[in-house]
Amino acid sequence: MKKTSNYKNLLIVESPAKAKTINKYLGSDFKVMATVGHVIDLPKSKLGVDIENGYVPLFETIYGKAKILKDLKKAVPKGGHVYLAMDPDREGEAIAWHVQDFLKAKSVKRVTFHEITKDAVLDSIKSPTVVNQDLVEAQKARRVLDRLFGYKLSELLWEKMWYGLSAGRVQSVALRLVVEREEEREAFKPQEYWEFFVEVKKEKEKLTIKLIKRDGKKYVPKSKTEVDDIQDRLGESKYKVVDIVKKEIKKNPYPPYTTSTLQQSANNVLGFSSKRTMALAQRLYQAGHITYMRTDSVYLGQKAIEEIRDVIVEKYGKEYLPYAPRYFKNRSKNAQEAHEGIRPTDFSFDASKLGLDESKLYSLIWKRAVSSQMMEKRVENLSIYLEPVDKLKNIYTFSVGAQKTLFDGFRIVYGGKKDEEEILQEISNVVKGDTFNKKKFVVEQKFTQPPSRYTEATLVKKLESLGIGRPSTYATIISTIQAREYVTRDGKFLLPTEVGRVVTHFLKGNFADLVDYQYTANVEDKLDEIAKGKVEYIPFLDGEYKPLMKDIQSAKKSVDKNDVVILDSSKEKCSECGSPMVVRLGRYGKFLSCSKFPECKGMKDLDSNGDSLDFEKYLKVEKCPKCGSRMLLKNSKYGKFWACEKYPECKGKISLLLKEKCPECGSPLVERRSKWGKSFKGCSGYPKCKYIKKDIKKK
Repeated sequence: MKKTSNYKNLLIVESPAKAKTINKYLGSDFKVMATVGHVIDLPKSKLGVDIENGYVPLFETIYGKAKILKDLKKAVPKGGHVYLAMDPDREGEAIAWHVQDFLKAKSVKRVTFHEITKDAVLDSIKSPTVVNQDLVEAQKARRVLDRLFGYKLSELLWEKMWYGLSAGRVQSVALRLVVEREEEREAFKPQEYWEFFVEVKKEKEKLTIKLIKRDGKKYVPKSKTEVDDIQDRLGESKYKVVDIVKKEIKKNPYPPYTTSTLQQSANNVLGFSSKRTMALAQRLYQAGHITYMRTDSVYLGQKAIEEIRDVIVEKYGKEYLPYAPRYFKNRSKNAQEAHEGIRPTDFSFDASKLGLDESKLYSLIWKRAVSSQMMEKRVENLSIYLEPVDKLKNIYTFSVGAQKTLFDGFRIVYGGKKDEEEILQEISNVVKGDTFNKKKFVVEQKFTQPPSRYTEATLVKKLESLGIGRPSTYATIISTIQAREYVTRDGKFLLPTEVGRVVTHFLKGNFADLVDYQYTANVEDKLDEIAKGKVEYIPFLDGEYKPLMKDIQSAKKSVDKNDVVILDSSKEKCSECGSPMVVRLGRYGKFLSCSKFPECKGMKDLDSNGDSLDFEKYLKVEKCPKCGSRMLLKNSKYGKFWACEKYPECKGKISLLLKEKCPECGSPLVERRSKWGKSFKGCSGYPKCKYIKKDIKKK
């Protein structure tokens, strides 16, 4: 006899981890199941959009998800309810819509919650709604638009460059930012300047004062000649205190984290990539430890504020608690007040129970949320202004200053050292009218620095400030341009590859709107308007797709492939036919190609002589381990390596070997990269030897 279940309601979420957490809060009347992410999407191998009939998306079941959908349909209780509890955003709404459409059950309800706690889950079930079709339309419009742009532009890149390249509506703008920042750095011309100090003394008091003004205006010497002239004019002059300014400054706490500020802090403080941060935050959310991690809002609910205020009094003392709660204004015009900033769901939770990385991120979120409701930090700035006496009075102005912490306020949460106060002690006894004798001049030549390269944190901040993308997209954007090898990393900094530069210049030259910051931000605004029911699906897509196709047709006619992939001429001659060679860009970087290609296929690797390798760091491999022939340095999508000159007859190859030896077996070490993108050094004898060199952290 077939066993029957006694549950009356089916609640569906995306994640098994989320299902496991929610299942603890619901009784035997409920069965909780997971879709394991999206179940229905556009096809992978074709466009999947019926352009001629209103941009209808041709959705299909994702490979491997048919059984999940079948099991969900079997689990629908007769006479009971189905609750769709996907994430409270457009993507979650779209998944709920797809599942509802597939199940075709009689009683389907939509429930949302921004934290997975018992109260939040039970309250949402008491007040169910329906799937929001406007949010579904907005997500559908984004998915279709990105598919149209991605497919059509990628096809053009395959035609004008080579197969396998891609371009996207938002990723291309992010790539442009990285490329243009690098070009700014390359075009930057350092400007010389000098810092001018004077060491002065009055009895036991010694000060080092800095030149800040000339004739009442801000002044920085630009050359050694100027510095010498100032020294000659000042001579042995004494220096008189002409003004002392004390000013108390209040530093307010920061608001709770939003998605973008969490990614920025995790990158700056913990060194996590955006992708890593969001994966960890997702785990914390699904386990019920934090509120929903995709949000533009800095709002905190009254219940959370009350809990935080209790924590402040108990842990830090009443003097750290403001008279009234703090409320922060949302910067994002589309932030929803019903959503909260990212915060813990239980401020008494012991984070040591979590994994190491989850614990680090949870601690960051906890500190930010708690500190947001604390007293401000108060500091006293003391600035002393001096001028040379006699004839140089009012010509040159010098200053020295210090800062003293009066009350650490919210900073107590973060620990760390208080401001340096030694200088303050030295200058606190100085009074107006005091005169100091000159001991010596101290001058230092400096040069202006180029703008810093983007890190993941600063790129996220820039994208947000331009209104490009949304909280859920930043991690995907940055990981995509790296996965496509348009951008690489140097430590924490992002650098464009040659391919990334060429793709950017091709798009800028032929698709001005696509990589225009304001245009991309305007598209986001229109998608938000669709979500509010103010803009219609078909007119929106018409307005974006038709101009794109017009530009694509124009580029197909006007752009010659050689103009894109040939970067420079060369003095080298082709070994096959004697014609001049050119520097051509290929999938794996620059190489020399016969100018008569494709008639002549002669080519040569630019690095074949190994001149571009740092031989103080790497070993030079002379002979092929298989046939003994000469080894050449080659490029691939994974970087440089040594290959036999007789390839393809001989396929001998060796990774770049470091001069550093393995302490366990004596083999050379090699550089590798973990699945999270972190570089490390391991033994080249792997898997026989599994030695990994540990980083020694600086104290």
